[in-house]
Amino acid sequence: MTNHTIDQLLAILDAPTQEGTSGMRTETERRQAAMTLGTLKDPAVVPGILQRLRAETPGCGVHETLTWATVQHIDTALPEVLAMLTDADPHLRRTGAHILSKVGDPAHLDALTPLVADQDVDVALKAYRAVAHAGSEQTEKALDALTGRLGDGDALQRDALTAAFHRFGSAAVPALTTALSDSDAAVREHAADALGHLGEDAASAVDALANLANDATQANDESDAVRLAAVSALGQLGEAARPALETLSSATDPVVSAVAKRFLD
Repeated sequence: MTNHTIDQLLAILDAPTQEGTSGMRTETERRQAAMTLGTLKDPAVVPGILQRLRAETPGCGVHETLTWATVQHIDTALPEVLAMLTDADPHLRRTGAHILSKVGDPAHLDALTPLVADQDVDVALKAYRAVAHAGSEQTEKALDALTGRLGDGDALQRDALTAAFHRFGSAAVPALTTALSDSDAAVREHAADALGHLGEDAASAVDALANLANDATQANDESDAVRLAAVSALGQLGEAARPALETLSSATDPVVSAVAKRFLD
């Protein structure tokens, strides 16, 4: 579609795709038009791209290609993308976070952090990723925002947050280790799980995790789920956790003992 004018490309995006409609365009044609607009080195295309992005159904292939096209013109599109983050429409807040997650600019972190607590789960999920991508130079601020969401939501939401912590590697360990002593068992369980997913990067958390799981210590957790999460996390931390697992293999909690033994085999 390189021979089309900007207006022609925008018209292709505007064409309905329902069968039997005059002027119908396939999704492939519309995605190609969006991609071509993204490759044009002309800021004049930005208003048209953003207008179609706002109108397109979120989650479809055309919408995703339009987000890519917006990223290619982010210098021009940025003011409107930032405005999306505070829009009343959750689809637009999610779209704005999605675009900025692809950009990964630390300058956008302050605008993104409020969205990790968004009431719309889809917005929050996208914000986790966006904050992780933008937080490389402001790790403490990014992690403060993310740790505030530990224990929230269903398994999908928790997995998305765990993945965000994983992007920080060992830098996330102090914040997650502190969360192991939170008053909320769901927070402690999720923090232990996230530490386990960090693998050997979380070796410095061995003692804290072992204390939660070990029924012979004062710090032993009263929650079965937390103790299980703690010993399971230790099993993913490599050789640094082996002494702790050996101790836990003799725990009076049969589940903790069995899991520790499994990791030692």
